[in-house]
Amino acid sequence: MSRRGRFILLASLLLSDALGVTLGLVAAYFIVQRGWPTPEYLSAIGLGLVPWLASFAALRLYDLDTILEDSQEYATVATGCTYGIVLLVAVTSLGGARGLALPFLFGGWALSIFGAGLGRFLMRRVVRAMRRAGHLIASALIVGADEQGRAIARQLKSEADSGLRVKGFVDDFLPTGTLVEDGLRVLGHPGALPAIAAEHDIAEIVVVPGAMAWESFQEVLSQMSVGGGPRLRLSPGYYDLLATTPRVAHRNFVPLIVVDSARLSGLDGLLKAVLDYGLGLVIAILTLPVSLLIGIVLRRSGPALVTEEYLGISGRTFRARAFRCAPEGWLAATGLRRLPLLWTVLQGHLSLVGPRPIPVGQRDDYRRWLPSLASVKPGVTGPWAVVPIAGLEEEMRAVLYYIRNWTIWLDLQILLQTLLVTLRRRWGKLE
Repeated sequence: MSRRGRFILLASLLLSDALGVTLGLVAAYFIVQRGWPTPEYLSAIGLGLVPWLASFAALRLYDLDTILEDSQEYATVATGCTYGIVLLVAVTSLGGARGLALPFLFGGWALSIFGAGLGRFLMRRVVRAMRRAGHLIASALIVGADEQGRAIARQLKSEADSGLRVKGFVDDFLPTGTLVEDGLRVLGHPGALPAIAAEHDIAEIVVVPGAMAWESFQEVLSQMSVGGGPRLRLSPGYYDLLATTPRVAHRNFVPLIVVDSARLSGLDGLLKAVLDYGLGLVIAILTLPVSLLIGIVLRRSGPALVTEEYLGISGRTFRARAFRCAPEGWLAATGLRRLPLLWTVLQGHLSLVGPRPIPVGQRDDYRRWLPSLASVKPGVTGPWAVVPIAGLEEEMRAVLYYIRNWTIWLDLQILLQTLLVTLRRRWGKLE
């Protein structure tokens, strides 16, 4: 990303946050006082806005290398608004203004979080639209062309989401010019990294330490750690196996990477639970007549339901029921055989959207990916149900992409696609 692009993005973020916070505080006054803010209150907002945005900066909400990516940013915005409302009280008190009413403070705190969070959400949409148009994209190199390096290249392929355009690989063991992944080739040896980076105008370098000799790794760190060059990023090991986000914890100033057992927590976990239990209950009730009809028809020739044991989150097992049908039957083709699983969602064992539920008897087939699959609940539907899958490797690639890039909007998109796929298979003329 050019300096001009970074400046425009930073200025837009500052303006968005200032507007979101101001509108939130003004709306709080309007709701509490049932009238337009007085000049005194507007002056108080003006006094407190600068320290409010300063608290955002202290929380690194203007670090252009880390923002606008994951949902943790919204939690940080909420923390910044908490600090901001305290600073607003302090600044207005020191300025001699009359104390702000408690209802206004509480309402202002809540609505400022909403306003700033909404601004950040809209900024993400704008940034992705600009990336699709070819703007705000930085060039990148991947050092290490093993399976992990290739998995990272596949993950970064969507420039609108990653903001990176991978130019190629640098590798210890493959000759220059070797085709590695999706048209990307080896551009040279790690010893020539500075020259390669300069030739291709590289802004970011992603290093896979396990894919290179230790001597080469040390050389890369010594060459590229000088300020003013490309930004160096280290990828934690086992990227192709783990989908949870590693965190850095410190023990007596020793940085240690912690891998969470659950992919979704905090605000993400709350949104996922609201979708599962709220929308899950609605769908279960709406489809109950269809389920009863299918059950009555199947009951004429034997048991309507079959019970199987599956692997759930954190590797815990659970039992779930689905309609009895042949693998090539109409119920299986349309996905309607999974309707009874909606009640398992309400029991907390399944999610509406997630990886395919794995029967305990097939555990060994998925052993390589179990650490990632066990980080989320299996789903009644998922990417495996709405996109063409040629084999297990391809299914796991789609599922790992889903886990790593989860948003509430992705779940809603897959649910809509599931409905369309079901209708298309039931009424083949649907386009």
